[in-house]
Amino acid sequence: MALRGYQVEDLFRLKTVADPQISSDGRRIAYVVTEIDAKADGYRSAIWVAEDSAAPRQLTSGGKSDAQPRWSPDGRYLAFLSNRAGNANQLYLLPMTGGDPAKLTELPRGVNEIAWSPRSDAIAFTSRTGGAQAAAGQTPPPRVITSFKHKVNGQGFSDGSRLHVFVLSLEGGQPKQLTDGDWDDAQIAWSPDGGEIAFISARHERRDWDSAEDVWTVPVASGAARRLTKGQGAFAAPAFSPDGKTIAFTGVGDPEDTAGKNSRVWVVPAQGGELRDLTARFTRSIVAGPLAPGAPPAPVQWAADGRSILARVHDGADTHLYRFSLRDGGAARVLGGERCVTAFSAANNGAMACLITSQTTPPEVYRTDARGSEEARVSDANDALTSELRFPEIEPLRVALPGGAAIEGWVIKPLDMQRGKTYPLALDIHGGPHAAFQHQFQGSYPLALASHGCGVVQMNPQGSTGWGEEFARSLHGGRGERDFPELMAAVDQVIAQGWVDTDRLGVTGYSYGGYMTGWAVTHTNRFKAAVWGAGVANLYTMFAHTDSTVQRYAENGGDPWSMREQYLRLSPISYVQNAKTPILLMHGEADLRCNTIQSDEFFTALRYHGVEAVLVRYPGEHHGFRQQGKPSNRLDYDQRLMAWFGERLGLGKG
Repeated sequence: MALRGYQVEDLFRLKTVADPQISSDGRRIAYVVTEIDAKADGYRSAIWVAEDSAAPRQLTSGGKSDAQPRWSPDGRYLAFLSNRAGNANQLYLLPMTGGDPAKLTELPRGVNEIAWSPRSDAIAFTSRTGGAQAAAGQTPPPRVITSFKHKVNGQGFSDGSRLHVFVLSLEGGQPKQLTDGDWDDAQIAWSPDGGEIAFISARHERRDWDSAEDVWTVPVASGAARRLTKGQGAFAAPAFSPDGKTIAFTGVGDPEDTAGKNSRVWVVPAQGGELRDLTARFTRSIVAGPLAPGAPPAPVQWAADGRSILARVHDGADTHLYRFSLRDGGAARVLGGERCVTAFSAANNGAMACLITSQTTPPEVYRTDARGSEEARVSDANDALTSELRFPEIEPLRVALPGGAAIEGWVIKPLDMQRGKTYPLALDIHGGPHAAFQHQFQGSYPLALASHGCGVVQMNPQGSTGWGEEFARSLHGGRGERDFPELMAAVDQVIAQGWVDTDRLGVTGYSYGGYMTGWAVTHTNRFKAAVWGAGVANLYTMFAHTDSTVQRYAENGGDPWSMREQYLRLSPISYVQNAKTPILLMHGEADLRCNTIQSDEFFTALRYHGVEAVLVRYPGEHHGFRQQGKPSNRLDYDQRLMAWFGERLGLGKG
């Protein structure tokens, strides 16, 4: 069979592998495989298991969403969440000796996350309580908003409900609620003796105005919750040491200004005491955020002997797994290479299950030992698809900057390039800005563009995460002005290779990349076509319309009323009269991160000035819809981008 290039329609064959969980004895690995259900225009997820060296097998088949598998410490059960009996995820228990899963909860708002007790006799979980809800067929009640933080992208506007901690005994009975109050409690972890549960909560008076979140513990039997940290940072993912004396967690140690700051590994005595920044001398940022909206954050994990802590690290264009010494914070890389370790879990004997991806391999599950050696692939969810594909040459690109600095990235070259011919080139700009293009699989338009004869430049300019805190924060107060020249220098460096048709240049990006696309078309006419995805045109109005206002005004050095000139100077809409490039704007209508008002403003201003522009709005889709939205809309986005560039850049014409 002749191999072919990647096409955007391959989205419907891609399977998403996630959340590898290794059993405590290291013998079995459970993980989640999600497929697109084209008929329902949605997704279906099932849990798979691989035991020792046997081929993996599908363990659940609920037909909807089975996720978050968690082994009981004694290995007798697998708990998981499923919406097979309704819209809300409920807690299920599957005996590994055989039989059907048993449904353990029937909660109106479902279950968010789960954690086993050390003795395998109870399961802690979080669930929402309170809030205004309309009965079926009734008009929803008015939203009464008093809080600054009243909306979250992907979740919507607050209905007054709060996330709290519960415990359910396997002996039966009703779940016992351990926490309460007008705040969220989440990211749960048991103490080794089963007496306490650690969690993250923001209960301080300034919680509406800063990013601080604290580590708390609550007794399982009864008693009040106790705060271990005192508002010193935006913390996440607590984990007890094997002896129960210490709690490790991740986070940024500055609640007033988190943007671009390195996330670190911290430890605190479980009974209270001074915090210690374990990675203070480490120059890279710990991966601390959730794997997906609504999912538990990527945790740190203790070694069985309690002498070190495992955590994932943004390491340039890679995500690597490191081990940090509890004694002195010394760092040792466990898993490296030009790839990304996107999740991991470790057994008592040190064996690990890891989710690993590269630029030509979708994420799959691997088994390895405590040293990161004897690596073996476990899952094969996407082998059928990738066995049909030929991948383009991806050439590393390093661009020197004035003063001795440099930025890194790559150019994805057109598939089947021929000497002497010239080809179109698209500049693709990442979001954030504190994000990065990494060595991971991109199952969307970049590979498809290359398959249709278009080169793609992807760079990590200053402001990107992975090259240290100073590098990431160097963009503050100068977005657009500082990074756009760096990106254009990369374009020129590729042009100098001699295969680029300079009359067929395109530019695109999503989120911050959309902002930069707007900046590009208002600051140069070199591009013949542009595609803006969920961008920002007006930093002044974004302040009031985003769910991340707290981070944004610190990043910009102040609020828009005290720094009006800077906000407007750095807004692409201030230069819209210069635009000539035909531009396609696409945006989810439920986007609460970069509100659709931004595309509306820019589109109206562009059309007023006579620029060829098309605005596409996706009903019901939030900011992350290109990864988690309706499959039909994800495909439509890529198809429209391909058609826009195809017509204006002459894709496929050589």
